[in-house]
Amino acid sequence: MSTIPEKDLPPGRHRALKEHLMREIASNQPPLPVRSPVWRRPALVAPVTAAALSVAVVIGVSVTRDAASDGPSRPHSAVSDRPERRSSESAAHLLERVAVAAAKLPSGAEGDKFVYTKTDDYHWKSDPAKTVGDCPRTLEAHPYGVQERWESVDGQYAVLGLPNDTEGMYRWLYGLDRGEKPSGKRSADEAAFVKASGLLTGSLLPPKTAAALYRAVSKIPGLIVVEGARDAANRTGVAVVMDGVAAISFGQGGEPRSELIFDEKTLAYMGESTVNLSAPENRCQSLAAGDLVGSVAILERAVVEKKGERP
Repeated sequence: MSTIPEKDLPPGRHRALKEHLMREIASNQPPLPVRSPVWRRPALVAPVTAAALSVAVVIGVSVTRDAASDGPSRPHSAVSDRPERRSSESAAHLLERVAVAAAKLPSGAEGDKFVYTKTDDYHWKSDPAKTVGDCPRTLEAHPYGVQERWESVDGQYAVLGLPNDTEGMYRWLYGLDRGEKPSGKRSADEAAFVKASGLLTGSLLPPKTAAALYRAVSKIPGLIVVEGARDAANRTGVAVVMDGVAAISFGQGGEPRSELIFDEKTLAYMGESTVNLSAPENRCQSLAAGDLVGSVAILERAVVEKKGERP
């Protein structure tokens, strides 16, 4: 990975430094009323490293667009005027509705076909080893943006080795052997949620498997529902979230929230996001409360006849 010289700051860095200066100035002003966090994409970006689980053999190629680190800001980088807000609906109720909708979808994948997936990826990350002054510099070296991939069904779509029942899927999420009871630890709940997030984002699941997964997730303690959740493509939806866990990690301390986002009308899975909930603790921290840490937005997913074919 090449290092950008100090005198040649990457695009957006000047704006980030200006924001730091403005925060210094604002610290001498009377405090403003507390507002609900809003989604704001930071000026500096880096690649997604989502912990997606692959259950198909990848033999296609990835095509990256809008991926140049020195390119213009994408149109969905503006501050959202629709902050997230907690819903009165329970996570169990929403996930049951999602499971019912998922179970009705046609499979469409068998034989030598391919699963086509188009995503919009975003990931913020700082590297303490690289600094601007005495503050960590954000990495901007790898592609991000709209990507396409083709995964071979390879005859495994109908027999992925994943349970099709809720109890079996729950045990799979928690890594429990038959007869073993859950530990009840918060860390186990967080790991199960992250595991589910990676599976949903990384794979096209058979309808019964997907339904079982949603119902298993509903059994994880500590989940809430928020409306107005926003993904990397700047789309909004309703999300099942877990506070205090980062499905997509970042190099800044703070309070993360991980979100599984669904279309409010169709209940289709839209992707995952991790949001920072806490205000900066010092002048070196660039993420404000409500800033998007990382997101994988699934723009399109379908079964096609051959590698390279689009729906």
